[in-house]
Amino acid sequence: MTDILTLAGNLRALSDTALEELLTERGITPAARAQDFFDLAELLLDPANIRGALQRLDRNILGVIAAATPEPLSPAGIAERLAALGSTNVDVTDVASRASSAADRALLTRVDDGFSSIDAVQSVLTTWPTSGAPIAVHLASDPAPSLPPVPSEASAALTDLSAAEQAFATTSASAELLSELLASPARELGKGGPALPERKRLSLAMHVAGSKIDAYLDLAVRAGLVHHEPGLWLTSPAGEAWLVMTAGERWRVLAAAWLDALPRQVRAVLVARTRCTWGNALHDFARWLYPAGGEWISNQVTRVTDQAAMLGITSGPSPDTQVPSTAGRILLETDAAAAATSMSSHFPTHVRQVYLQHDLTIIAPGPLEPELDLRLRGFADLEGRAQAFSYRLSAESVNRALSAGETAPGMLGFLAGISLTGIPQPVDYLIAHAASRFGAIRVGAMPESERDAYPNARSYIRSDDDALLGLLQVDQALSSVALRPDGHKRLLSRFEFEVVFWAISDARYPVAAETADGTPISLRRRRVSPPVEPAPLPDHGTLISRLREVESEVSGSTDLAWIARQLDAAIRAKQTVTVTVDVPRSGPMDFVLEPTGVAGGRLRGRDKKADIERTLPLSSILALK
Repeated sequence: MTDILTLAGNLRALSDTALEELLTERGITPAARAQDFFDLAELLLDPANIRGALQRLDRNILGVIAAATPEPLSPAGIAERLAALGSTNVDVTDVASRASSAADRALLTRVDDGFSSIDAVQSVLTTWPTSGAPIAVHLASDPAPSLPPVPSEASAALTDLSAAEQAFATTSASAELLSELLASPARELGKGGPALPERKRLSLAMHVAGSKIDAYLDLAVRAGLVHHEPGLWLTSPAGEAWLVMTAGERWRVLAAAWLDALPRQVRAVLVARTRCTWGNALHDFARWLYPAGGEWISNQVTRVTDQAAMLGITSGPSPDTQVPSTAGRILLETDAAAAATSMSSHFPTHVRQVYLQHDLTIIAPGPLEPELDLRLRGFADLEGRAQAFSYRLSAESVNRALSAGETAPGMLGFLAGISLTGIPQPVDYLIAHAASRFGAIRVGAMPESERDAYPNARSYIRSDDDALLGLLQVDQALSSVALRPDGHKRLLSRFEFEVVFWAISDARYPVAAETADGTPISLRRRRVSPPVEPAPLPDHGTLISRLREVESEVSGSTDLAWIARQLDAAIRAKQTVTVTVDVPRSGPMDFVLEPTGVAGGRLRGRDKKADIERTLPLSSILALK
């Protein structure tokens, strides 16, 4: 039976669920131009589509496909052929499972209790030697690359320590990334990646090279901590919650996201190599296990191993000497929770107290507990993080906190609760002085009652200090908001009051926001992305419904129209078919024909055995093979 007729018939018999799985697996888009099951069969038999499907299959399944024959073979028969090609320890149950997997992908045909090959698939396999891929005998017989040496226990202990150091650094840098994006989302270049000023800002805050920013963003996006919308990266609600987790919990979230994002093919490669060196040896094994994978499997392995090194899942002095850490091995073999327990046992201990210095610095002898760190950052800037963490108080940072709703007693009370050295006089003075000056400048939205009088004004700035208003008006740092006086101890701007407020705040003035009646309000610069629904999987429901609708129109109460459509497909493909015809007074007879046309309810075709033209009524055709 010809490929297209067989496959179209098999597709027709599948359930909608099985069809959805097949179309997704083979990369057929919901918008595919398939008007009926024959069109769909042609798409699946396209050599490019077949090559794409084979690319993501391991050599065990590929070997079963290559060993299949046009005549149906049972799993035991395929196992015998594999053994003859050089495979060892061939298990019939495994062969049956692999053959079923190939048939589910429309790369083999199920025939009763056996499987037969598909000509179009075998044709693609025959071209493999020209592209460097193995032929059937090599699929069956080539041994896996030898395992690199297993690290010693002493070496493993050092690996765990260096892995934990890297993992803690990555979680800390990721926390800085999210904090920066909370304060100000990062703008994206038209060609992708953060704009250069954003890259420099993030690099400075995270203490990592600018070239590494993309990798951290990718990791955060995969973990759902950062949302990427057109033109911007923003911290997500999940990212904001992540910031108050412990270092171990933060690492668990990142590691679980890395694990969940692994393509199943890459995960199979990694799980098989959890107790030996990765690097080039891992790439060699990946190319052996997925011989048709080409650049795709190499690029996937490179990406996930680079991120594995970032997360301390592996560690080593060079990319070619990376070895899975104990936590990395547990992650791949068990789960993220158990791996986090192992990894966090090597993390620095969180502290709850700090040293306040007279020079307005705050020294934490280790990483602060996340909730304390988050509160402290509200009115102090992080200056350095190593074995000790350093924060600095400034008039600007205190004003920022006051704008967000903090109070002087609240800040001083918090510091008193965590300080091992009390509250130095300069710290007390700075906070008290900033609070006393806070609100000397007020910014608000232009009241509705004044919109007619000032049609171009969207916001106002007021102060009882004329000199301060004059200073604002001539400050070049505020030229972008175009301040102009209105003669009533106010300045006006055509920009929204939030924009004006933050421009004045960034220029280090004691500014407060207010409502139209003069009530102070708190503004937080933090911008969190709205909850984002995960991208849905391709939905082929409309395509499948269309196929079913055409099928019902064609089939009706008989298979006559279906036979006509099969013949039409055979004519277009110039394929030979076996036609079973009900001959009067003789019963069913088979004719091997190459169809040339269908018209007037009759089939015309050349009889391959008798070498003559035959014309057969469609109503007499019982079946096609």
